[in-house]
Amino acid sequence: MKNSYPGFILGLAFWVLAAEAGVFEFTDEFNIGVITHPPGYNGKSEELIVTVGISPLSSNAVDMEIPVQNAINTWNQLAPTIGNIRFDGALVPRQSFDFESVVLHELGHCIGLGHPNLASESGLNGVEKDFTSTTRGINNRFDLNSGADGVIGSGDDRRGDDVNLHWFNKENNNPFILPEIIDRTTYSRSLSDLPAGHFFAANADRDLSLLLGLPESEAVMQQGIFPGESRRTLVADDIATLRIAMSGLDGRQGTADDYTLVLQYAGFTERADIVIGFDDAVAFSACRITGAFLTPRDDHIVIREGRISFNPGFDWFFNPELSPITAGQPVVSIWVNNQSGSAVELRPEDKLSLAVALAPEQHIGSPADYWIKAVTPFGDFWLDAQLQFVRSDAPVLAYSGPLIDLPFLVIFDSPASNLPAGDYIVTFAVDGNQDQRYDKTYYSSVAFTVLP
Repeated sequence: MKNSYPGFILGLAFWVLAAEAGVFEFTDEFNIGVITHPPGYNGKSEELIVTVGISPLSSNAVDMEIPVQNAINTWNQLAPTIGNIRFDGALVPRQSFDFESVVLHELGHCIGLGHPNLASESGLNGVEKDFTSTTRGINNRFDLNSGADGVIGSGDDRRGDDVNLHWFNKENNNPFILPEIIDRTTYSRSLSDLPAGHFFAANADRDLSLLLGLPESEAVMQQGIFPGESRRTLVADDIATLRIAMSGLDGRQGTADDYTLVLQYAGFTERADIVIGFDDAVAFSACRITGAFLTPRDDHIVIREGRISFNPGFDWFFNPELSPITAGQPVVSIWVNNQSGSAVELRPEDKLSLAVALAPEQHIGSPADYWIKAVTPFGDFWLDAQLQFVRSDAPVLAYSGPLIDLPFLVIFDSPASNLPAGDYIVTFAVDGNQDQRYDKTYYSSVAFTVLP
């Protein structure tokens, strides 16, 4: 039965707070709206470099090195996947726990992500722990009803007066799909923002993926793993939760307080932001974190340090193969004035240049649809086949054909004064098929503001 085995155990220290993605660390009935950030965030736009080390005197220190580096690369890539659950004896021995999958989960805790499900901290047993994360309501108990579909953690669950902690996609309540904009304008905890016909926030549980007709998939941050199982890649929900935090204090993507996160392997050392080791102080695995409030509003917490511990009494499998950083997937890039990702402010006298690039990697020649969308103060625009931006509420295809090596292509070049003042987000997306549907299999976005 699912979760009838040692699960991920979260331990932490934080002043007088106790912990509980979809959900952030340090969230509980007293801190329902808290957003937790990785070490180093100070409320300003910057690249956060968080170091990860292996305790040099720990048992299994050498064996940990490759899977730790793989897990670091996975978080740095933030690539959404489906079908990330695998049971393959050639990959992980049937009786063993996959260290790489578990350390990927624990690293998520150490950068601020909690469990999307109720998990072991709820005190519940068995499959009941897979309901979406909440606090107890006024009646001081969890109300657990899986609804008409009988699938725990889906959108038709009936949860009584339980208080939702999970951030969900307001458009579709689907934790396996990412919208173009990922911040607190497109995600919510308020059940009043659920789409029509939904009663509660869905979490990225494997049973929900099967209900939706997807290959078996589950959030890395979902608590619980079977022997012989590998779950080494992220799903949309893992990425969305981190991206919500990365949208900064204002909760808006593409503004001046956004940040990017880079985990950096520091080798065998005790002097890192996150240190990993084996000891007998935990039941299975745990990330212990300390943190402090960043703002007087007491709704943003920054982690100060983290320590990940593994119990040596289990049969751990250590992946001996270092994964390629790009994982062979196409790399999609877009720049505004030769800058990527971060918000850019343009005065009317400035020049505005947009350029895109595509490195197809091993997928060169594969069929694909190309899309370029601009979200503007005066509606959505799409680059059409004539390389002209046209106004449309429905997607407009730029090109349909094979994936090609596109080193650098300027798609817009104009004085900023030709555009109305306001905020803009431009996305270059490439689908992994030619069905003329805006799937966004691989994509990248830039944000800029035209000043009055």
